[in-house]
Amino acid sequence: MRTTRKAFPLKDLIVMTSSGTIDLVASKAALKSLAADPEFEARYEILLDLRDSECDLSVTDVYEIATYLAWPDPALPTGKKIAVLVSGQRAFDHAKFLEICSTNRGLQVGAFEDYEKASEWLDADLPEDPKGNG
Repeated sequence: MRTTRKAFPLKDLIVMTSSGTIDLVASKAALKSLAADPEFEARYEILLDLRDSECDLSVTDVYEIATYLAWPDPALPTGKKIAVLVSGQRAFDHAKFLEICSTNRGLQVGAFEDYEKASEWLDADLPEDPKGNG
């Protein structure tokens, strides 16, 4: 899985995009890398744009990622919202399960297939959709 990150300081937002195959090891490494990025701010909202990725996660893997995101030692130490933007039914089912598991742990995670709906949910306005869908 290959990722790129871009911070939007004026919008209090970080957008991480990925391509390739999403698996448990790559997901944990990407989250750890994002949190270690010098531009990462705990006060920023986060958009994980996974629309160009293939999901190779099991339900157990998704549950483990939700646990990895949670306190007391969260992978992404933020009290702000994390939007997960995906494409396709299987990926959306996994993202919704991540949302449920994460919400049960006190995190604000939302699953979306629509860029505009993700933008509406986040407190930070998203930049124009790089895929031209919004």
